[in-house]
Amino acid sequence: MAELSTICATAKTFILLRAEVESEWLPRLLELGSHLRRLLRTGQLSAAEVEQAAAQVVDLRRQWFAALGQVRASPVYRSTLAAWAANDQGALAGLIPQTFSYLQVVQPTPALFLPVSPSSGRRRPGSSPFLGARECAQQITQLLSAGVEPESGGSEWWESELAYIEAADDCTALDSPISLRLASETDVAAFRVLEEATFRIFTPRLHARMSVVLAAEAGDEWWQAYENSYQTFRQQLRSEIEQSGIAVEEPSG
Repeated sequence: MAELSTICATAKTFILLRAEVESEWLPRLLELGSHLRRLLRTGQLSAAEVEQAAAQVVDLRRQWFAALGQVRASPVYRSTLAAWAANDQGALAGLIPQTFSYLQVVQPTPALFLPVSPSSGRRRPGSSPFLGARECAQQITQLLSAGVEPESGGSEWWESELAYIEAADDCTALDSPISLRLASETDVAAFRVLEEATFRIFTPRLHARMSVVLAAEAGDEWWQAYENSYQTFRQQLRSEIEQSGIAVEEPSG
């Protein structure tokens, strides 16, 4: 049942399936869940009822996976995937809103901020939870030189294909105090996630003119727990970055 709920949520993100999910899939899922809860409350959830419900779940799963497969095989999805692979941002600006029901292209592209994590991946006593200033500067230099890649998705095709980079139009909304500022009105297509304050950029690798923004303060409580303060790290990082010839900006506001 939990997996069916996840499949419903996924299918609803595709324009080709949204109406069907809302009118048919969700009512069937809710009806099945309500039926099972009613049997449980009244002590009538027998082995036969469980077996019958399991058969329904398996059948719905098969049907819904098949419907998702049809979306993947559809002309609009194949065209979108081809545009993504070619990094054709102009084509993606028109195709992504035809593919996904919750994304809206924003034109002209606003100034966007991409988070850069200073985490070392170590969060245990006796070791720094953050990269050193020089290591972090090297990471930023590498990102600006090689381009920013989307984070790897899950194992399902809808998680791994059409990968995207998360962004925000306000650096204070990011989890990291370090961000890359994408210049406004670039040729990169940006999509607003409806009902959220986030944006997505669909690309195999983002090459664009960007500067570095360092927040005045860090919200991560690990900075307070670690012996070297964020302010010290920030000063050192700024020096390392500027020595590489990369512009460092103060956050606006």
